Amino acid sequence: MKWFKLSTRDVAFVAVFAALSVIIIKFIPGFPVIGLSDSSIKFDAALAPIYGLVLGPYLGFLAAFIGGIVVANSGFSVLTSFSPAISALIAGLLTQRNYRSRSHSFPGWAMAAAVLGFLILGWYVTWVGQQAPFYPVLHIGGLLAIVVTRGWVATAFNKGERKEKTWTAKPSYLLSGILILVLAYILPKPYLSSLEFLPYLSLPLYFLGGIVVLYGLFNRGIGKGNFAAAICLASYCGIIADHMIGNLAYITLFSPPPEIFMTVLPVSAVERSIFTAIATVIGVGLVLALRRAGLFSREL
Repeated sequence: MKWFKLSTRDVAFVAVFAALSVIIIKFIPGFPVIGLSDSSIKFDAALAPIYGLVLGPYLGFLAAFIGGIVVANSGFSVLTSFSPAISALIAGLLTQRNYRSRSHSFPGWAMAAAVLGFLILGWYVTWVGQQAPFYPVLHIGGLLAIVVTRGWVATAFNKGERKEKTWTAKPSYLLSGILILVLAYILPKPYLSSLEFLPYLSLPLYFLGGIVVLYGLFNRGIGKGNFAAAICLASYCGIIADHMIGNLAYITLFSPPPEIFMTVLPVSAVERSIFTAIATVIGVGLVLALRRAGLFSREL
């Protein structure tokens, strides 16, 4: 990408995505960070890879970082502002055939692998990482997936089905999603307060319902699944990179015991899977919609 050829559309997308991150961080609750009562993992983590898919690695990084740094109010939140930014960077690199400098060209997947590999190495440099060597299993899995698939992600992303010209929603999915959203709204009501566990199901059901509705709306034009799979893999690798930066920031500022990381590993796996599912469904729909509207112009 050539920075001096920014279009008005690029600037508008950066502003819109940065503003979206600010709104999500400030007004939508996230997952609590174990050991930090005043911090939470916000759902902008699920949207950050989409910034890279739509804007490319560099503008995606910029949009996600601006959104995070604007609302940062502590040393920890300043450091973790880089988490969604790196997520967007990796997703953008994986869906870009080549990274070009003035004199060299490198495969986008190789650059993404280098960034993620560096973060994994950073884990093992810390004393906590040396005491919990099996913790980065999710991250190593993502790195192996990049190395194995290599340029396939960029190829599948670029060849995403563009022939389908009409939207065909799936009414059954739309109805199911709406019913799930209604259930999520009802669960916290006072007349159900005798069942103490029900309110805790509300937030997951909101996101599940949203995913089902989005799938019902944007289920066409995915070809044989390669396009959706490419977005899923790019999103996953970005999201686990986000996760590792958060871990390293946590270790740097608070020196937590190594045991806490292995204890929460299953929770982290579920959490990152949810984020990946959200990013995949929204990413597929948004990229296809922008392509059909003629608004998708990033370098591939």
